[in-house]
Amino acid sequence: MSLTVTIEPAEHVYAYFHSKLGLEYYALNDAVLGLLLAFGLMLFGALIQLNTARKKELSSISERSALKALLDSLPIAISKLDKKHQLTLTNPRFEKIRHAIGEEAVANTAKTLLETGLTKKNQHSLELKQSYPQLNNTSEILIEWNLCQGDEDSYLMQGRDITQLEESYRQSHIAQQIINNTPVGVMVVNTNQEIEYVNRSFELITGYSTSDVKGQSPSILKSGYHGKDFYKAMNKTLIKEGMWQGEIRNRRKNGDIFLEWLSISSLKDAQGHITHSIGMFSEITAQEHVREKLHTLAYYDSLTSLANRTLFNDRLERLIKNNSKRTLCVVFIDLDDFKRINDSLGHDIGDQLLVTFAKRLQYSIRGSDTVARWGGDEFIIAIEVSESFEGISHFCNKQLQLLKAPFNLNGRELNVTASIGVSIYGEDAQTASDLIRNADIAMYQAKRQGKNRYEVFSSKLHKDISENIEIENRLRLAIRKQQIDVHFQPQVRTNKKHIIGFEALARWTDEELGNVSPQKFITVAENTGLIGDLSALILNKALEQFKPFHDADTNLLLSVNLSASQLQDDDLIPLLKKKISLYGIRPQQVKLEITEDIFISKIEKSIGITSELKKIGFKISLDDFGTGYSSLSYLKDFDIDELKIDRSFVINIEKSERNKAIITAMLVMAEILSIDCIVEGVETEKQLIELKSMGCNLYQGYFFYKPMPCNELELLFEQDLLLGVE
Repeated sequence: MSLTVTIEPAEHVYAYFHSKLGLEYYALNDAVLGLLLAFGLMLFGALIQLNTARKKELSSISERSALKALLDSLPIAISKLDKKHQLTLTNPRFEKIRHAIGEEAVANTAKTLLETGLTKKNQHSLELKQSYPQLNNTSEILIEWNLCQGDEDSYLMQGRDITQLEESYRQSHIAQQIINNTPVGVMVVNTNQEIEYVNRSFELITGYSTSDVKGQSPSILKSGYHGKDFYKAMNKTLIKEGMWQGEIRNRRKNGDIFLEWLSISSLKDAQGHITHSIGMFSEITAQEHVREKLHTLAYYDSLTSLANRTLFNDRLERLIKNNSKRTLCVVFIDLDDFKRINDSLGHDIGDQLLVTFAKRLQYSIRGSDTVARWGGDEFIIAIEVSESFEGISHFCNKQLQLLKAPFNLNGRELNVTASIGVSIYGEDAQTASDLIRNADIAMYQAKRQGKNRYEVFSSKLHKDISENIEIENRLRLAIRKQQIDVHFQPQVRTNKKHIIGFEALARWTDEELGNVSPQKFITVAENTGLIGDLSALILNKALEQFKPFHDADTNLLLSVNLSASQLQDDDLIPLLKKKISLYGIRPQQVKLEITEDIFISKIEKSIGITSELKKIGFKISLDDFGTGYSSLSYLKDFDIDELKIDRSFVINIEKSERNKAIITAMLVMAEILSIDCIVEGVETEKQLIELKSMGCNLYQGYFFYKPMPCNELELLFEQDLLLGVE
């Protein structure tokens, strides 16, 4: 508002009072002046009052503007309800909520608050949380309302959108629940190295409660297993990379040490300063035990606890790679006749023998050597020696000496020998596989040479082995194609004109190998398991070709050889019955020659089968007597018709009194037991004279007849030389 005051000139005022009141000028002048002064004072006072009112009005406007600005900026919604319960004052936040949920929803909420407030007059404020569907989308909004009394006729209604806050709280609660219920132990440590928080899994794993560790240093868990360098490296990685993880051994409250997989991470504030460290760990003690067990199963033999093939190969490769100045050797050891021990005494005794022998081997080697169980009764050692030949000889003899001490197993005392093969790195082998193969070859050569000895691999030995492999492959094919021939060597009584029968012998001429010595291919057959098939083939061919001679002279005898494996075969007796029936041959004219190898294992079964064969009518001859596992008790238990004295006793009989004495003793024993005794390998007249002087009357050898094919035997038949038994 504005006020305008106009003051006329003094002359006009004087003139007015003089004409109207008749006052003199001087008196009039004083009166006007006084009036003017009073009026001026009144006017000044009015102006001051107007100015003060103006200032108050401006101040009120300013305060209202400031208050409105404050209300508009508040993060909460505010509205005033007048005495008619109408919303008369709202801020933008309130309008935003009203826009989101609608006018009706806001009005209903206000009504609910007012009705509740009127029923609870003693309460100064009310609170209400309520969810609303939003008008513009499908999500809901959660509002927290508050109603409080204003003046006598009004209320103040406040609202706050707590949708995100509630969601954050829910997420925080879920996170807390996850942390508390996770099987992973959690520990939060501040920059003062004080534990601020641990979860339930931490308590379960370590045995410490929250109250035990809160405010304590993480070192409360130290086991003493790790040194200072370990923790120093851990902290260095943590500072550099902001995290560390790895295996660590800690100690529980009860003192037990456990293995855990630990991950540590650093927490930083907005300025990049580290505020806390979080450690999360899982106990892996059980996994370690499983891992150790799997490692043991993968690299160690379960019976002897020695290294297995995998670990041995790995260590041998490393020895080769290191290229030491010492001589690297592989020693292959195989227990002799272990199968006999297993079969006769049982696998439990066999296993005990292997375990005991493994311990002896371990005690005999150095820490730098590696000993492993290769499989079955085979052991292998990788050693380095200073001087190749002397060092190898000393080591192998030491191993053979180990076996001289008897093994006491379950009250049984066993004497065991071994065959040893040696290969040398750099001479005939450049790789681990070559070393192992060559040592294996040398070991089998030691067995062929009589066992209980060692052999060092050589190129000649490799050549012999390669030749045997070739023979084995060709022999397998020849047996399958029935390309093995049968020759017959007559057996005579007193002189060559009295032929009593003949022995069927295997002969083989291969299209690639030519004539193969029987000694060679039969040895290969015995070593490779082909002897059973070979013997069966010879039996069939021999019976078939013997048929005409059997029909011509029923006193003639056919001798055929049975292998030890055949004598253990349950199908042997049915097979023999089938064959003699097929060819119409009387079993009394068939003599089955067995060797002393049958005494190695399953003696009871061998006795049973030979007894059955005797009942059928077959004759039994013990071949190569005196060269194998001879025992007088076997002669007592086996129902034998004939002994064949081996040719090794006939050689140099003219000069060897010992051989003469042995043959004489055999002849006397056979006579007492009423067993025929035939001497094989007679090649000279001098040998025949010596044998006759000792009382021999049955012979077989080149001096009389060489082995011959069936067609040549037929010529003898035509010459009427087959005179039969005297």
